[in-house]
Amino acid sequence: MKYGLLYYKETDNIGDDIQTYAAKRFLPSVDYVVDRENLNCFIPDKKEYVSVIMNAWYLHNKAAWPPSPYINPLLISMHFTESFENDVGDAYLKGIGGDYLRKREPVGARDTNTQKRLEKNEINSYVSGCMTLTLQKFDDVEKSDYICAVDVPEEVVEKLEEKTGREIKVITHHCNQDEMKEKSFEQRMEEVEALLKIYQGAHLVITDRLHTMLPAMALETPVILLHKEDYESDRLGDYIKYVKSYSFEEFLENDILDDIETPSENNKDYLKIRKDLEKRVEEFINNSKKIDDSDLPSLEEYKEYVKNISYYKDLYEALRLKSIEKYKAYKAELDEVWKSKIEGDNFLKEKLAEKERELEIVYQSKRWKFFNKLKKK
Repeated sequence: MKYGLLYYKETDNIGDDIQTYAAKRFLPSVDYVVDRENLNCFIPDKKEYVSVIMNAWYLHNKAAWPPSPYINPLLISMHFTESFENDVGDAYLKGIGGDYLRKREPVGARDTNTQKRLEKNEINSYVSGCMTLTLQKFDDVEKSDYICAVDVPEEVVEKLEEKTGREIKVITHHCNQDEMKEKSFEQRMEEVEALLKIYQGAHLVITDRLHTMLPAMALETPVILLHKEDYESDRLGDYIKYVKSYSFEEFLENDILDDIETPSENNKDYLKIRKDLEKRVEEFINNSKKIDDSDLPSLEEYKEYVKNISYYKDLYEALRLKSIEKYKAYKAELDEVWKSKIEGDNFLKEKLAEKERELEIVYQSKRWKFFNKLKKK
């Protein structure tokens, strides 16, 4: 059995590479790296299944779903993003995209919101938690006195400098996409490991990022999570109970010296999630050795399909751009409606609903029709 490691080649967020690093340690070997945004283009060197842990954020390029038939997936720690204003809605979770998931139920959702979205599309799901919770402490890291402030506002850093004499390491998970593409995969994993060691050695980590908070928890470094008031509606809702947390306003307004100097230990209940994740991955690796690949399409057949993939990706991007233009036009119209004292909200909802229906019709009819034609060959 061959193994593939999922990553996002053009990421602008180091959190994507941290998720890749977390999955890597479970694989007996890394025979392929599989680009998340081109999942349906993956072709191995020979006709065989390649087992892949599918923990990731899905998906900018919705035309890349469902994945290549050569991928033997472990559907775990998956986050299916909510529709953007200028996106194709749930189209990629319907048709063959939804069938792909239903055939492999239950799907391990990283968070409750993803589970609800899958269930809404009649896909059986459970909350698996995030694979980054399985990260293991490094033996060569000693605790130090510095504080990591990761992607927090400047006012937060200023308050930390005011309240403590400790070194403040200001860190960001933002990265340049072009630079990431130029780096080797090995270099990216080395940089992730170096960053994780910084988090493990810290006295305290303060962040608003999920994939700073969870790795720091796994590495047993105290965390203060900063969040918006409506955090329960986003990805943080399932995990905030494990750490000390403040809204941005509370952190800036309150006396937080004690929390900085003697931070609370993280809630260890997350270890139950880690144990279950480890068990499921280990079972997947063991069962992968028994997979029969006789049902796979020939490489020649699928290579012919992949030649056409770029068209669908370009089509999807064109639709996104087209919808942005439409959204701006709708907004301009809406402003005029407001000026005329007519119900603007209903008007906007109607226009956006029309756009969504149009995009779903075009996307599904072209993308699904072509793929179904391939399946019949």
